[in-house]
Amino acid sequence: MNNSANQSIELHEEKKRTYRHWTTLEDRKLLELRQSGMRFRHIAEQLSRTPISVEKRYRKICQTYIGGS
Repeated sequence: MNNSANQSIELHEEKKRTYRHWTTLEDRKLLELRQSGMRFRHIAEQLSRTPISVEKRYRKICQTYIGGS
């Protein structure tokens, strides 16, 4: 492989996303903060996650455990 191909592969590997499983403690914190009126983006900062992942997790918890839609 030439040098530019190697750099392209390295850049692709650096951008690779890694999934971190949600812990029970994070779920509890998410619910507490959301119930206190905090926005997803601020919760995301506290949990070191993206706002969209926080929102998706919140909705999943509501559907699974609370029976919401």
